Amino acid sequence: MLFGKKIEKLRKNRNLSYGKLAELSGISSRSYIRNIENGTVADPALRTVMKLAKGLCVSIGELLEDVDIKD
Repeated sequence: MLFGKKIEKLRKNRNLSYGKLAELSGISSRSYIRNIENGTVADPALRTVMKLAKGLCVSIGELLEDVDIKD
């Protein structure tokens, strides 16, 4: 599974909007989260991954579990 699709799946499972996830994660732009989900941002910074894990209430390991790495 691609990272963006994993974020989308977790966000939807928690019934979170882009805006709410941005707020919970401390990410200033909900459009940035949308861009991660649709693959426009393919390799977000580690700090962003950490913030998303916090906002989704999962560990970084759980967030990255089953995520495909693109070369």
